[in-house]
Amino acid sequence: MTLFAFVADDFTGATDALWQFRRFGLTGSLVTDTARLHGADDVIGVATTARASADPVSVALPALQAVAALRPLVIQYKVCSTFDSSPAHGSIGAVVAALRRDGLSRGPVPVLAAQPELGRYTWFANHFVRSGADVHRLDRYPPMRDHPITPASEADLRVRLAEQGVGRVGWLPAWPVPSEETYRELGENAAFVADAQTEDHVRALGRLLLADATSRGGPLYCVGSGGLSYAFASAHVAAGGAAGGPGGAGVSGGAELSGGAGEHRGPEPLGPAAPVLVVSGSRSPSTARQIDTAERAGWRVLDASDGLRGGAVGSGGSFAGLLAEVAESLGAGRHTIVQSTRGPARDPAAIGGLLGRIASVAVRAGLVGRLVVAGGDTSGQVVAALGARSLDVVAALAPGAPVCVLTSDDPACDGLEVALKGGQVGGDDYFLAVAR
Repeated sequence: MTLFAFVADDFTGATDALWQFRRFGLTGSLVTDTARLHGADDVIGVATTARASADPVSVALPALQAVAALRPLVIQYKVCSTFDSSPAHGSIGAVVAALRRDGLSRGPVPVLAAQPELGRYTWFANHFVRSGADVHRLDRYPPMRDHPITPASEADLRVRLAEQGVGRVGWLPAWPVPSEETYRELGENAAFVADAQTEDHVRALGRLLLADATSRGGPLYCVGSGGLSYAFASAHVAAGGAAGGPGGAGVSGGAELSGGAGEHRGPEPLGPAAPVLVVSGSRSPSTARQIDTAERAGWRVLDASDGLRGGAVGSGGSFAGLLAEVAESLGAGRHTIVQSTRGPARDPAAIGGLLGRIASVAVRAGLVGRLVVAGGDTSGQVVAALGARSLDVVAALAPGAPVCVLTSDDPACDGLEVALKGGQVGGDDYFLAVAR
């Protein structure tokens, strides 16, 4: 029986949402096509590319309607914890407005962007990001303020949602602990932004929303980051829900990601893999530091933009030369990174297509022990190039960036271990940890 369903606006976020449920022992799977939806697990997710779309409603709404047929208690539209969205690209507000317009949501849509374990906090409906020892308001955090596609011009998420066509947006404080009464008082809003600074705040919200979903018999439509997925999973287990349904063997992960009430501790983490191929279309400074750290450790770093010079992808020339360098490096057993993170920005669609092609050729040639994809939009293109049918989380190396096993009709890709990493996720040694 499906208890929870989610539709993610990108592939990295999809794996994060699945991990949040799986860490509590719930069974789950992630599919790339609604034709493969099933009700065999506690949790089912659909990965989409809505965040990269100028018309996210046309991408996300059919998937949200499709999962409703499974009659879950909760349906989450999974978005990034940095609220990557603008009126022109991946508009979160447009999806919220569509849920209301099409009568799917019977009340105000809860919105939780906070994910404290990633350093994402919301207070007085304003969103903040931790970077190292510093905490920045979202619109003053350079990677988001200066984002080339979805720049954050405002930290108040009520304003952001209103600008994207939601209408009246309310606010649910985290302190004092929200009650059913304060929750009901939000009823005249189209949506409301929930505050959270701590995991206790997140868990309290999860209990409140899950109680509402249960009382109405579902589904409760809501919008949020992996923090919201965590909220529902923790509330379900705290309420006495089964942690691990049929076949629920759990997932591996280090103790640093465990310890919350009811969290499941799986088997030992995965062993080392060689060689690792990283393909990165991310423009984040965090990813750039990860590349620098790996290069200092002896990894081969190649410039993806070299493959775009002299012709289209697959037309020979520079692309063939880049592919030959990748094959030579991996063939020698050397961990290899192909990236467009450093240097001038390039056409994201062209870079994503090139990285997908490189990953596809290298994997099908049997050269890759483990694959990492950095960047949300890039992840969707690469996973599509590998012909993925579904993904399942098998290990957690850093919050928001688990290792998954990919299933594909192509035997060369089936069973591949792949980590889909958001640009700003993970410590400086993340790539080294994937190899270990």
